[in-house]
Amino acid sequence: MHMSPEWGGGMSDPAPRLGHRNEARRADVWKSRRSRRVLVVVFTVAAVGSVVLVGVDLVVGRPAAGDLFVAFLNALAAVVLWRLWLKRRGHDEGPAH
Repeated sequence: MHMSPEWGGGMSDPAPRLGHRNEARRADVWKSRRSRRVLVVVFTVAAVGSVVLVGVDLVVGRPAAGDLFVAFLNALAAVVLWRLWLKRRGHDEGPAH
């Protein structure tokens, strides 16, 4: 298959460059209070759900090692995100007068 220069694609297209708009936009998302709150809620719900799955595994007699590991990781992420969110929330509100 022959691709002519008139085709408009191929090697003449510039490659996307790092360090520009997309990275700045992602950084803004991480700084947003709403994004942090959503992450806190998602990982907290995931941690609780994982603990419930461990309980179900124990009740039905299935090995719980995999679910226990996932529950640990979700709980760890939730704790770290809660701490960061609370710390940042206090920082955003400023000192009380």
